[in-house]
Amino acid sequence: MCMCANCGCWPTTPRRPAWELVTPCRAGAAAGHCRPRCATRPCASKPTAMPDRCAATSMPWSRNERRVVVTAALLIGSGQGLAAHQVRLLDVWINGQSADANAFIVEEDGRFFASAQAMAAWRLKPVDLARSIDGVPHHGLYAWRPQLRASTQRLELSAGSAAFTGQVLNMAGSAQASAALSENSLGLALDYTLNMDRYSQDNQASQSSAYLDLRAFGLPGQGGLRHSGVLQLGALPGNDPRFRRLDTAWYRADPDTLWRTTVGDTLSCGGELAPTLRFAGVQVRSDFGLQPEQVYHPLPSVQGSAQVPSGIDLLINDRPAGSVAVGSGPFSLDTLPTVTGAGEIRIVQRDLQGIEQVRSVPYYTSPRLLRSGLTDSCFEAGALRLNYGLPSDRYAERFAAVSVRHGWSNTLTAQARVETSELVRSLRVGGHWIPSQWAVLSAQSAFSQTDGVGSGHSLRLGMERITRQYHLSASIESADDNFRQLDGSRAPSRRTALFGGWTLGQTSWSAGGIWQIGATGVRTRVLTASMQRRVGADWHMGLSALQRERRWSLAVMLTRQLDTDTTVAVLAQGGREDALTVQAQRYEPATGGQGWRVQGSTGQARALGAWSHLGDAGRVELQAARLAGSNDTAVRATASGDVIWLGGMPVLGRSLGEGVAAQIEVEGMPGVGVQLNHRDVAVTDQHGRAWLYGLQPWEDNVIGISAEALPMDMLLSFPEMRLRPRAQSVVQAKFPARRSRSVLLEVLRPDGEPVAAGSRARRTDEAPGSGAPFAQDGKVFLNDVQDVNRIRIEGPQGVCHLLFQAPDAAIIQPEIGPLTCQEHPP
Repeated sequence: MCMCANCGCWPTTPRRPAWELVTPCRAGAAAGHCRPRCATRPCASKPTAMPDRCAATSMPWSRNERRVVVTAALLIGSGQGLAAHQVRLLDVWINGQSADANAFIVEEDGRFFASAQAMAAWRLKPVDLARSIDGVPHHGLYAWRPQLRASTQRLELSAGSAAFTGQVLNMAGSAQASAALSENSLGLALDYTLNMDRYSQDNQASQSSAYLDLRAFGLPGQGGLRHSGVLQLGALPGNDPRFRRLDTAWYRADPDTLWRTTVGDTLSCGGELAPTLRFAGVQVRSDFGLQPEQVYHPLPSVQGSAQVPSGIDLLINDRPAGSVAVGSGPFSLDTLPTVTGAGEIRIVQRDLQGIEQVRSVPYYTSPRLLRSGLTDSCFEAGALRLNYGLPSDRYAERFAAVSVRHGWSNTLTAQARVETSELVRSLRVGGHWIPSQWAVLSAQSAFSQTDGVGSGHSLRLGMERITRQYHLSASIESADDNFRQLDGSRAPSRRTALFGGWTLGQTSWSAGGIWQIGATGVRTRVLTASMQRRVGADWHMGLSALQRERRWSLAVMLTRQLDTDTTVAVLAQGGREDALTVQAQRYEPATGGQGWRVQGSTGQARALGAWSHLGDAGRVELQAARLAGSNDTAVRATASGDVIWLGGMPVLGRSLGEGVAAQIEVEGMPGVGVQLNHRDVAVTDQHGRAWLYGLQPWEDNVIGISAEALPMDMLLSFPEMRLRPRAQSVVQAKFPARRSRSVLLEVLRPDGEPVAAGSRARRTDEAPGSGAPFAQDGKVFLNDVQDVNRIRIEGPQGVCHLLFQAPDAAIIQPEIGPLTCQEHPP
């Protein structure tokens, strides 16, 4: 074969022609088997036309030869001098691994340049300033010792791990994006709990009450209103009001900005710095719970580097926590699975040659801290509320407060709060710090200025350490006589707390104590201890001890789980009250049903029996107890549920509480099981609707249909959906369904012979190769037929066409035929 090459450039010798014959064609070789192969050595002169003797090009080209020809075409087309630069199409390898099989590389006087875009794709960090070549920024590759293999057109680079840009990989990221926030329908919901207590010998002690919680949702701006109170039934002592209001508020939450706004009755957000107080007013605060899938406290982060692409296996406390592939260069594994306390991360790194490296990294994390750069804020103002829920309930002094918590780093979080009221002004500062991955150290200091009292100061120091084997926490706080809380109350003069626990095998132990000197000088000491252990395969034993006012109380409990809903327990108590209690209890299933409880004791309640029922309209419970020391019998009846209005007639349902309810409709399909997070929880009624309760707000809730309960002739557009509802609301969703008609066809060929077994029948709008197979005697079963159907039949007998009309949909799986197909489409 013949090959052509560019001329060489030797300054001491005359220039040779731009093209020369390197190897002549073999004798007798056909012209079509001889073609040019063009080297790309730089040349000072412009290339001339290729000689005819090297113009045959009919032979298929290899990949390397294509690179050479493309390079030559780029050079000739640009019209630039070869001494300036040449553009090559090369196979780039880095550290023995292919990085880019078809990379355009610029060569100039033996130096190689790559575009900034290509280097970004290879994750190589440039070592020089960008240089514009043909209007495109390029960087030199000299720092990585480029070697060109002319025979394979491969450019080999050697780069250390520091030469690559870092890569950050999220180990805890979900593969599936979160569902969009579900829109609430406009509606009302009234939660109620009715209680009636009766005593056989003391009618004066009998009482009845109703807790009512009314809320409106789906309002403009996706806000909500809530109003709650207690209604007293029967005779009332003194001048007590029959209805006692508890809370009234308008609220709105935005999960995109993580801000929650409340106007009305709510709780202050003092957090760890200040006690929580009730007030009525305006509160605007950040709420990380609006995106519960995110983790806002620091998590362990693993850094490393790889010379070549490698696989990483992660073990947290000797338990597998995931695997990930990393490229060459430094890497960081962020957002690891959520852990708290102290532990160890083991990183097993394997490259493509099987070489393994193992590293261990200790960690300590705590939800008390915020991630670096994260800020938690709260702004509130209004009137403090005193004696909540009592006849003396009232609003008192006006106040305003601002709280800020900020993560300065993953080991240090600072917090501050400023409060002012008509009587008290205070400043509170504090922080949490994790030194050397050991424990959380906390410090808080507060200063107050109170009218008529003066200035006061309080201080709190704390420590917390949690490991797999034990946990320990201690705190000490003190306040002088002039220090006041925002509501004017005094803090304890001194309070010391110490708690700890440890695990030995299958036994868990814990102990703790609180020593306090109250604001008036009263001393209090409380000591506790407990032990938990599994006994055998089915029993669980717990021991507990409590000392208060120098008197001990002891308790031993044995519990056995008979099945998922039934338990039995034996409790022995000594100390303040000696008693032996035996109890058996069955809880109502989540899908609804009956529950019961029976109890016998030597204590105050000698005998107790209860029956309950959970249904779609709510829950009812009846209890009867025989009291010790008398022949009196106490009876209690409780009913709880919800009245939901979404337009039309109100619906009775289960209590909404702080959760979410959903009305799911499966079009025209009664008796179908509906699942919540892959658990059967409801069945559709005669209208194809079912109510689900207990959905988690702001989270993805998977709603599915039990496939085994679907009629064979029904098709769903999708088997499950994800709902992400707002809190304290009701959402609606629908599973589109349609009835599928099926027929059994008997088909004959135009010559009267049955269609051969194995032939296939498909609609004209279906892809070739699909459709249903024929059985013996020309019979085929077709699903999802329409009113009018055009069928194409293919098989060893050839192709024919059939047009038929399906019978009435009320006929289930009818048999049609024999029908005769035609050679041409009808």
